[in-house]
Amino acid sequence: MEAPAQLLCLLFLWLPEVTGEATLTQSPASMALTPEGTVTLTCSSSQRISSYLAWYQQKPGQGPRFLIYDASSRASGIPA
Repeated sequence: MEAPAQLLCLLFLWLPEVTGEATLTQSPASMALTPEGTVTLTCSSSQRISSYLAWYQQKPGQGPRFLIYDASSRASGIPA
């Protein structure tokens, strides 16, 4: 059985649109699915962040893999 991967919702806090402390909430926080399964995750912020949002996937024992930038654009090499 393959270990689950984590998907992380990250916000670039250095952006001028974000002042003070922002709280990100990923929903669902975790889930199990089969390799051919489909998943929908959402990420909300306590402050206006425009579209400066990135998603990374991290599998146990590996570094983060860049998946999505600007909230919905796929990084190079990420299939549809």
